[in-house]
Amino acid sequence: MITTEDKFDICRKYRVYIELIFILGNGVILQKQFYEICRKLYISRSDYQTRKALSELERLQIIKKKNFLYSKNKVIVLKKFAIRFILKKESSNQVSSIPKSIDKRVITSVFKLDRVIKAIDTYDLYDWNNFLDKMYDLNSTLTYNKARGIFYHEMLMSKYNLNLYEQEMYMRGLENHNNMLRNLEYGRKKKFSNKEISFYNVDINNIKFLNKRDKMNNITIDKLINSNIHIESITDLIDTKIVEIVIMDVNNSQNINRIIDDIIMSCIAVKDIFKRDNIAFRFKIIMWDDVAKKNVKSILAKKSSNEEYNYIRSRLSTYKVDGRNVLLDLKLDINDIKISISHIDIFKKYLGNINYINKN
Repeated sequence: MITTEDKFDICRKYRVYIELIFILGNGVILQKQFYEICRKLYISRSDYQTRKALSELERLQIIKKKNFLYSKNKVIVLKKFAIRFILKKESSNQVSSIPKSIDKRVITSVFKLDRVIKAIDTYDLYDWNNFLDKMYDLNSTLTYNKARGIFYHEMLMSKYNLNLYEQEMYMRGLENHNNMLRNLEYGRKKKFSNKEISFYNVDINNIKFLNKRDKMNNITIDKLINSNIHIESITDLIDTKIVEIVIMDVNNSQNINRIIDDIIMSCIAVKDIFKRDNIAFRFKIIMWDDVAKKNVKSILAKKSSNEEYNYIRSRLSTYKVDGRNVLLDLKLDINDIKISISHIDIFKKYLGNINYINKN
């Protein structure tokens, strides 16, 4: 018989593994990527040790495994007790389990972990704490999940000594966050006193913007993260901040207009935080595979007889909200924005070279 104390003991023993899955994968992580990160960060001395840890965690019902879409690759999913342990809740009834339908959640995790692995290689990181410290130094949102963007914003305010009263986006994000907590507490007391409740019940990604005005006037860091937009780094030069941002096309939509909206939304967010700084943006658009990448480039080529990104540059230069030119309002020049397109080769690396039909 598995006791609660047995579960606590195993969670304490393998805390770093659980933290990794919770923080980087939002509760789910592709086993192949998990092994790779454990190797690269020396969390385990060998794949055998990782396998043994996962076996113990699964036996004591801390994790479970599912297939990734139609492939043989396994996904590691945190169970309620693991989430309770990480969130330091008194009871498992205070948290909810990961939803049964996790396909989109796992695809998002795969995209994010692909960037994490690149960061580990780029900066030659050597352990979990070293990795977290480096993400902090880079001002990266890659270690922040849904509904946690407010804490990233607070980190920037503290690090850069920003004036609270000039941070309209933070105040908006804080109001949204507090409203969410009140709604959760109200729901728990009135309707879910004996059921499951946690941040996992709030899928902000399902929020539908009514129009472009609402979308652009109500930006928060959470909305960037929920739109699969991550700030990878903010680097301070003498008179300019270099901000690297990755936009992940997790739905494989290959939608140029959505990409343009995401770029504008990111520029508005960053300039709202750093009002007095010169900003140079470096955007990386991440597609599913080389086919998707070529399709996007083909769309751009049809719209431009000159240079590859001329269509995007033209759209960005004339982008208006409420009749006002956004870049002019932000005091940004189109030359301050650089764009590149790449892919993670998801079919070859993770799906056995078999195409996935997105039914969404």
